[in-house]
Amino acid sequence: MVSRQGGIGSNNWGVAPRLGAEFGLSGADPCMLHILGQQPLVGLRYFTPDEVLSPYVYVFYAAYVIAFLFTPILRNVAIHYNIIDQPDGLRKMHSVPVAYLGGMAVFLGWLTGLLASQFLPLHTREPIALAGMPTAVVVSFGLVIGASAIILLGLWDDIIHMRPWIKILGQVFAALAVFFGGIGERCSWIFIGPIAGRLARLGIINTDSGVLYNSTFIYVTSAMMVVAIIVICCNATNLMDGLDGLCGGVTAVVAVGFLFLAVNLAQAGGGINTNHDALRVVMALALLGAVLGFVPYNFNPASIFLGDTGSMFIGFCCGTLMILFAAMGQFRWFLASLVMFSLPLLDTALAFVRRYVNKRPLFSADRFHFHHQLVARGFTVKQAVIISYALSIAFVLLGAAIVYTRTRYAIGIYLVVFGSIIVAAFKMGMVHERVKVTTAKSLRSSDAITEAPDSSQVLEVKDPERRMDSGESDDEKKKGDKAA
Repeated sequence: MVSRQGGIGSNNWGVAPRLGAEFGLSGADPCMLHILGQQPLVGLRYFTPDEVLSPYVYVFYAAYVIAFLFTPILRNVAIHYNIIDQPDGLRKMHSVPVAYLGGMAVFLGWLTGLLASQFLPLHTREPIALAGMPTAVVVSFGLVIGASAIILLGLWDDIIHMRPWIKILGQVFAALAVFFGGIGERCSWIFIGPIAGRLARLGIINTDSGVLYNSTFIYVTSAMMVVAIIVICCNATNLMDGLDGLCGGVTAVVAVGFLFLAVNLAQAGGGINTNHDALRVVMALALLGAVLGFVPYNFNPASIFLGDTGSMFIGFCCGTLMILFAAMGQFRWFLASLVMFSLPLLDTALAFVRRYVNKRPLFSADRFHFHHQLVARGFTVKQAVIISYALSIAFVLLGAAIVYTRTRYAIGIYLVVFGSIIVAAFKMGMVHERVKVTTAKSLRSSDAITEAPDSSQVLEVKDPERRMDSGESDDEKKKGDKAA
């Protein structure tokens, strides 16, 4: 039973304590916990992708149809009640008023998908079903409460606007609702478990893994992790929602990646925790269906926007799925989901670094996001969105590679890739807002410029000859200004 690749000492600090706690085996023989903690699970059958997906595919149908049908209805409602995003000619990219409430259509589609899952059987059969296993996926009530809180928060901001710190407080409330609903109660174990296991093998600490896993310390750190992930994801998708079809399309790509991870986990799960496996698949299908039902109306030229309602809700769903991957007790699945969601995360991280470096408020708006940079470099809105889709697909494929690669090798690849991206971002000017100052020149051939400067990058035009010709001194100019 003890081997170089998966001995009792190593795995007992990994997945085993989680499984022991869930199935009442915390006092059981460590060898039993070792068997349950193995990947793949010993003595339990694998599911095929079709066996995992086929019971839940109707979730996708329900979410897509409802979102597709309700989007134009809610567009008319938004126009009737003047819930409109007006162009400002500065930061916003659209030139005509566009209706909000697209996020409500996505939410209704997602909620309908979860409701449909209550009438579908789990991907399990009697020979491997555990005693007391539910017949349908159990959706946490805290998940629905958290999603509803995000929707109400977004509607409030779309209609009457609110301060950033109120948004953050609302997102924290939604995250705590998810946590106290039973999602992610031990998710910090993916970081603490391996470290504690290493320290135990070195003789530095002498603590039983089961005791630590069920300790208050793990519970509190997990709550902090859940809040951090959901707040960051909500704001990441909110900041990315700057072009027609961008946020919804990128989220659809990410949802496909999350679905791939969820199906792979369910395939190798062996029926040990079918409800968690099913919940991940159902949430990914519901999010994918709802977003795809909305995107056709939102693609350039958009007839309806997600608004803060939809962009924050999409981030909430992605964050919750990432927490569910972390709940597996293994870091690799959480890491894969993190890489798949990299485009919104990188854009948000660069935005906050850029604002800090340039000494501007962290929550101030600007036109230096990645999609703005693409448009400023001459790409059309459609081209910028398609480039973002392609990058998102690349990140999803990069995250999916961890399924076939050892974690230690995957981390090395990720470090090289993301290190290169960060350096490229600095070189492209995505961190330092360098606004050019150009000097007016005479019409002599030697001074003539061959290419006009980009007006969007010019803050000031200095004309040294104008002051000299006027013969007006600085003191006289000041007096003239006062008299005026």
